[in-house]
Amino acid sequence: MTMQPCEPTPCTGSRALCTPEVNPRLHTQIMGSGRPIVIQAPAWGPSSDYLRLTLAPLLENFQVITFDPRNVGRSQIVGEDDAQATEKLVDDLEALRAELGLKRFVLIGHSHGGFISMGYAVRHGQYLDALVLLNTTLRHDIGTEEAEIILSALEAEPARCDAVALFRETGGRLGTVQNDLDLAQKMRRLLPAYFYDMEAMRRFSTLARSARPPSSEALARVPKDLEPWVEDGLPGVDVPTLVITGAHDAATPPPAGRYITDLIRGARLEIFGSSGHHPWVEQPALFRRTLQAFLAGLDIDSGSRV
Repeated sequence: MTMQPCEPTPCTGSRALCTPEVNPRLHTQIMGSGRPIVIQAPAWGPSSDYLRLTLAPLLENFQVITFDPRNVGRSQIVGEDDAQATEKLVDDLEALRAELGLKRFVLIGHSHGGFISMGYAVRHGQYLDALVLLNTTLRHDIGTEEAEIILSALEAEPARCDAVALFRETGGRLGTVQNDLDLAQKMRRLLPAYFYDMEAMRRFSTLARSARPPSSEALARVPKDLEPWVEDGLPGVDVPTLVITGAHDAATPPPAGRYITDLIRGARLEIFGSSGHHPWVEQPALFRRTLQAFLAGLDIDSGSRV
């Protein structure tokens, strides 16, 4: 079904898109010009604002498209218990691609957004010029020993002790929350466990301070376990892939990136030595060079729009 524009939104440079009867209204923002890059945000709560405000500015000379997943930010609320199932999120992204008229595009996914992006590559890889996976995993049990080593090193700093304790209590996945405010407070408490560079964490907080509040409704609908069909399908993916992770990322430790790289034919892994879960914030110059070199090496058809 073709997506149709919904009612206008007050956010400058944004579009509200929806598929009546099938896919939810997705709050979408399009910036710049050039070959299209779509950034897939996590679907468990945080709006795409943090990626628009911190990652998109590093993507010069591209048309950058960000959107809030269903039940997140300004996008439509979908009440089904399985609304955040990966298959449905992949369908949303494919419907958005079709509505925007993208023949092919580069897909960047961060954290849980990286898992959704891998699902998209499994189901719709023919539309991808490239796949860039930032700090993501296929299973929560990959790299647990290395994650504990990382956490032990982080908690040597008193300013991180509360964050590390909460991370261990919840497995870094926030656990049960009462409402949006409770979720936002837990996310702030956890932040020092997600950054290696505390100054970069403060910079991130400043840049993203205007982001929309996170959604506890989305968190409640995310499957407890990452669906195995994504991992099962990765060996069949034939898309140039760059996997980036931080050496100090306890949430998606380096073994998780190595495992993904081993499954995707020809995938390249870059481990940033002074980064945690947000390498483009902690090592922006290295991130820009790495991404530019990867994209420059691709044979991308300039006709990326219908």
